[in-house]
Amino acid sequence: MKKLIVLICLSLLMEGTNAQNIYGFSENIFCSFDISSSTKDTLIVFAGNPWINLGFHAAIDRFNGRYFFGGSLPGFNGNFHIIDLVDLSINSYPVIVENIEYDFIKDRIIYVKYGNIYSLDLTTFQETNLGQIDNGNATIFGQIRTYVPQTNEYFHVDYINGAFGDPYFLMINADSGEINCEEKVEEIGGIFYSPGGLVTNNFTGDIIGHRNGKYGIVNGCEGSMTKLSTIQDYYAHLNNQMAVYNHKDNTYIIPYYSTTANNRYKMAIVDVYNDEIIETKSQPWDGKMNLQQIYEKPFAPLICLNDTLFVPKGQNYKWFLNNELIGETNTNYWVPTASGIYKAEVTFREYATYSTEKEIILTSTESNELTDRVVIYPNPASEFLHIDFLNDYSATVQIAELTGKVIYNEIFKNTSMARIELHHFPKGVYLISVKTNNTHVTKLVTKL
Repeated sequence: MKKLIVLICLSLLMEGTNAQNIYGFSENIFCSFDISSSTKDTLIVFAGNPWINLGFHAAIDRFNGRYFFGGSLPGFNGNFHIIDLVDLSINSYPVIVENIEYDFIKDRIIYVKYGNIYSLDLTTFQETNLGQIDNGNATIFGQIRTYVPQTNEYFHVDYINGAFGDPYFLMINADSGEINCEEKVEEIGGIFYSPGGLVTNNFTGDIIGHRNGKYGIVNGCEGSMTKLSTIQDYYAHLNNQMAVYNHKDNTYIIPYYSTTANNRYKMAIVDVYNDEIIETKSQPWDGKMNLQQIYEKPFAPLICLNDTLFVPKGQNYKWFLNNELIGETNTNYWVPTASGIYKAEVTFREYATYSTEKEIILTSTESNELTDRVVIYPNPASEFLHIDFLNDYSATVQIAELTGKVIYNEIFKNTSMARIELHHFPKGVYLISVKTNNTHVTKLVTKL
C-alpha cells in the first residue's frame, strides 16, 4: 500500500496569449477592458440595464472563457446566466444564485443563499443543498467570499447569528458543507474590520482582500489580515465593483473612488507580496463598469486533493513524471503511482499550457520516513486514535473514507497531540491526513 507524503509546488512558465481582459457590465452593455493596453470594447448591448443587487453575483471560468452572472438580463429568462466570452452567446437557467464562486476542478458553482451553502453542477445543472451555515436573518453585502481550491473550501464573511451578531470568517468544506473553522473578525478600537474584494491566488491558496484602503492577506482561521499597505488616494469602494486577481503577473486589481478631484474613478494594480502599488490608472466607462471578472488565460495550477492530482477542467490532458510523458486522459485527474516531479499539459478552449509542478514522494505505510514529525498510533485502532505532532503546536486533521468522502475534520491549536474517539466510526480502512506548518502526512488507518 502506498501513500502521499510530501507535496512541493514549483512554478512553470506558461504558453499562451498576453491578453488580460477584465469583463463586466456598464449600464446596458456587457463590455471588456484590456488592462495591459487600456483599451475597452463594447461586446453585447441589451435593451435595458441588467438587474444587479448588492450580492455581487458574478464569477469566472478563467481557463475556458465563461462569465457567470446571477441576476436578470433583459431579453433572457432565468436568474443564472453563462456568457460565453469566446462567441458571446448567452445561456440562461431558472436557478437563483447568490455570492457565487467557481470551482474549476469539479466544474461547478458554489454559493450561499438563505443561510445555506449550495453547489450547482454545470454539466447536469443539479442543485445540491450542502447545509446551513447561519440563521438566514442577515447578510453582509459585497465581495465577501472566495473559493480556495487547495483545500476545497468556500471562504465566507457572515453574520452567523443574525444582524445583531458579530461578523465571522467561515472556512466551509465545499463538499460536505461543514464549517472547518469559524473565527470572529478582529476588532480594532471597537470596530470590526471585515475585508471585502476577496480573491484567491490559485497557485498558493492565499486569500487576498482589502478594507478601508488597505490591502493584504486574509488569515481565514484567525479572523485577521496581514501585510496591510495603504492606497494613498483611496476614499471609498463603489457598490457592485469587484476586485480581481491577475494570475499572469500576480497582481491584485482594486477598483475604488479616489480623493483626486479630476480623477475620481481609479483602479490600483498591486503586488501584495512585495507591498508595492505598481500602478494606478483611470477606470474605463467613467467608473460605471461593475461585476468585474478577469479572463487572463493563466497556466494551470496542479492541486492535490485526497492523494489525487487535479488540474482545471479543460479538453485534453497529458501527464508527465520527471518530464517524461506517462499518459494522456480525457479526465482532469491523475493518481500518482511513483515518486517524482509531476506536471500536466492542459488544452483549454483557446490555449494550451503546462501546469505548475508538484514533487510527490511515495512511501509504504510501514515506512517511518518523515514520520518523526507526526506519529499516529495505534494502528489498527478500536476505541481511540492518538496523534503526536511533536515539533508543531497546531495541526489540521482530516479523516476520509476511501471513496474520498470526508467524515472528520478538526483544527487543533496550542497543542502537540490529539486524541480522536473512534466509537462512532464503522469498522474499515480510513485515510487520515495530518497537516502542520512543517509537513503533510497521509496514512491509512484500520478501525477494528
